[in-house]
Amino acid sequence: MKSIKTVILIGAGNVATHLGMALKTNGIEVLQVFSRTGKSAAALAQKLGSYCTTDIKKILPHADLYIFSVSDGALEDVLKEFDIENAFVVHTSGSLDMNILKGRNLRYGVLYPLQTFSKKVKAGFSNIPLCIEAQDHEHLMMLMKLGRKISRKVERINSPQREALHIAAVFACNFTNHMFAIADEILQKENISFDLLQPLLDETLRKVKTHKPAEVQTGPAVREDHTIMEKHLEKLSALPAYQKIYTFISQSIIESKEKNKKS
Repeated sequence: MKSIKTVILIGAGNVATHLGMALKTNGIEVLQVFSRTGKSAAALAQKLGSYCTTDIKKILPHADLYIFSVSDGALEDVLKEFDIENAFVVHTSGSLDMNILKGRNLRYGVLYPLQTFSKKVKAGFSNIPLCIEAQDHEHLMMLMKLGRKISRKVERINSPQREALHIAAVFACNFTNHMFAIADEILQKENISFDLLQPLLDETLRKVKTHKPAEVQTGPAVREDHTIMEKHLEKLSALPAYQKIYTFISQSIIESKEKNKKS
């Protein structure tokens, strides 16, 4: 089975940056970085000791793997201009089907790192789950072998599973972070530091590591304490959008409690 020793990154955003650094650290050579934004391509290429280009026609034709790490909306357009036949390519999207790469004279798969990335925040890549999919067993094994060089958590996940995983991640991460932002805004209005919530957040995360989340749900909604909920809604009267969120989430918690009783 052929090993992947050289890669080219198509894209220079958050995912490409962290993935590229993890590959370099673990002995995989990043030959080139492509991005339509020259500044981003140059910055990432410099970190990786690589070359950059903003011209897709100048992408080198001899890499073992081409990693398309661009926005979902841009992938189709970039693929239309990519003309290296029989190249082994993967995308890194959580929501796009693998078969978006099918029928293009390419060998193909998916390499999806399940994590939230920011360029300025270092990620411990070895603990990040890598979700792998490929067109056939041979290419699956090649990706598995590559994945295990940079992460201890490599899973075979098909496209429908990956889409469900991505939706779950939006709820668990993106929506939760938005709730943190709302909490921070509410506290700022009373000159209270968000740091006071940190022990509570730590304990919440600790509990869901050992229990089903529904089993450790707390708060006025799960107790159906409507008196407290009404007081909270009154306090939020100047923030009607947050009133709606509070009401909707509280009702969802109550309904989930009833559903779990019946199951």
